[in-house]
Amino acid sequence: MKRIKNEKKINALLEQHHIRDYFENSNLPFELYVFEKGEFLNNELDPVRYFTFVVSGSIRIIHIKDSGAMVEIASGNTFTMLGDFEFGSGELSPYLVEVLDTAQCIVLPLDQCRNTLENDPVFLRHLLKSLADKINAMTADIAEQRSTREKIIHYFQYACRDHILHGVEKASHTIGCSKRQLLRILKDLCDEGSVIRISKGTYQYR
Repeated sequence: MKRIKNEKKINALLEQHHIRDYFENSNLPFELYVFEKGEFLNNELDPVRYFTFVVSGSIRIIHIKDSGAMVEIASGNTFTMLGDFEFGSGELSPYLVEVLDTAQCIVLPLDQCRNTLENDPVFLRHLLKSLADKINAMTADIAEQRSTREKIIHYFQYACRDHILHGVEKASHTIGCSKRQLLRILKDLCDEGSVIRISKGTYQYR
């Protein structure tokens, strides 16, 4: 990772990608960083403390399972906002952001502007849209899984906070199976030890 202290280049990227349009007050402490292939962006810039716009290059978002297996959540080389989940929740995302090709990132250090952003209606509307788009993409991924069992495991991993399913009926509608089928598979997963039943209608993937 390298910080580029070139105001002319920062302003050019802000104009090129219309980043100032994301804010009511665009007088913010924008910084520019370059990441090389193989670096993990969110290991270098904690997304709880930095809000990032990836403006060039390509990245992929991955999840490392307890078994050590790597699951790719998303990838691409289009303009991307990172830190929306963390900004809204105040919690660290469990995913890693790997740089696949040299990436330029416009970054906002939140310790300098968090209060401003929390009261910026333009920014908050963009934040909501970004989160909604990611939820829609996640739901589409669930629908493309080959079996109901795979859909349920995918739902636990990527749609449930802390891998905890709350509400069997609601989950069955999202996954696209019957409540009876979901309960049967949950019982099988519990018997196998990969899921534990916390209480009625509440299960956690281990």
